[in-house]
Amino acid sequence: MATRSLRGRLTWTFAVGAAVLSTIFAGLTYFGVRHIIVVSRQASDLQQAYVNAALVRSAVAQEPASLSSLLTSLDAATTSSSLVRLGSTWIEGTTVADPETIPATFRVAGTEVIRQVVIENNVPVLIIAVPLPAVRATYFQRRELADLNGTLNRLLGILVLGTLFTSGLGAYAGRRTTRRALAPLADTAHAARLVAEGDLTVRLASDAPHSEVATLSAAFNEMVDQLVRRLDRDARFASDVSHELRSPLTTLAMSAEVLRLHEGDLHPDAREALALLTTDVATFQSLVEDLLDIAKADAGTDALFNEVLPFNELVNQCVLSATRRHQLPTTSLRSELPREYYVSVDRRRFERVITNLLENAYRYGGGRVTVTMLPSNGGVEVAVDDNGPGIAPDERERVFERFYRGDLASRRGNAHGTGLGLALVSEHVKRFAGRVTITDSPLGGCRMVVWLPTVEEGGE
Repeated sequence: MATRSLRGRLTWTFAVGAAVLSTIFAGLTYFGVRHIIVVSRQASDLQQAYVNAALVRSAVAQEPASLSSLLTSLDAATTSSSLVRLGSTWIEGTTVADPETIPATFRVAGTEVIRQVVIENNVPVLIIAVPLPAVRATYFQRRELADLNGTLNRLLGILVLGTLFTSGLGAYAGRRTTRRALAPLADTAHAARLVAEGDLTVRLASDAPHSEVATLSAAFNEMVDQLVRRLDRDARFASDVSHELRSPLTTLAMSAEVLRLHEGDLHPDAREALALLTTDVATFQSLVEDLLDIAKADAGTDALFNEVLPFNELVNQCVLSATRRHQLPTTSLRSELPREYYVSVDRRRFERVITNLLENAYRYGGGRVTVTMLPSNGGVEVAVDDNGPGIAPDERERVFERFYRGDLASRRGNAHGTGLGLALVSEHVKRFAGRVTITDSPLGGCRMVVWLPTVEEGGE
């Protein structure tokens, strides 16, 4: 079952609360009015029955022959049906009233007035029996309550409609109220999402300076300010450390190069140590350069110099430059673009993207690497394939995290990677408004795909 949103739950609570309250009010109103109407009608009918019984008693005592006409006049005046049992004889007026409709409990001779509501053909009927012991007779009055029942049914219908209307009104009021009440939470969630995506300029505003919303906004803004200060401090620290390490590392690299030129004069153990030193110095230099680039990106001090460049030629030049500068094997390069496309990128950073992808493919692949340019929906793609063991699906997002090295690299004991190459690729591609993904390669290994939006030639 899907979980409702907070706004939906509050709206539902308002609606249910309004429905419960209106139902209780409608029930109290219905039964209260019903009691009042029924009691009033029964009291009125009972009073009328007493009056009619007194007239019947006088008629029986003075002139029994006129009893039938008296009952007829009583029925016409009261819209009821009258019966008189005189001994074992039933006397009726002009209104047909079947003596069989009188319940058996009413036929027992007694001295107390009896009244009861019975149902005849789905119609409630009030029957009142008034004993007349002075003339040895009983007066029965039957009054149909169909009009009363109809009035109550109409009242019930009105109350049900009122309950439905009140419930709908409660839901509407709850929707409007929760919209206003939860608007600050929605704004905060949106701002938090923007901060998570890297927009640290987001701040919350509050129209009510002394409200709970103002407290929430102030706390959120203070949190973002502290985050910005912390990131700036960390970025400056990384940048300063990386910068300070460049000079001694350059000296170490030059010293190692001098020793390598005289490698033949060294003892075999010294040559092995020199090889390890050269490898580690190169790795350390790469790590420092990557750290410096990331620190500049975090601090926002590395300005982009975007150019509109032909994609096909750009990729060709970047692959050739990476091959020459980093002594990489010759890479197979092919284009499936039907025409020339243009992209807006910083040439130096895009070359760094291609270089890192190629180094990663050669380092962890099986030795065969191809680069393919493909058209894509709204842009172009450059895919770097290798025939290595590939990357597990659960690691394809994590490999772009800083200093993350996959299980495969750890099992192989490969210490040449810094864990920052793919993180830099992701950072640079995002700044080009592109994205980088990992899929399975047709060569059997891993495919790194960089997607970039295209622009018009000469545009920005």
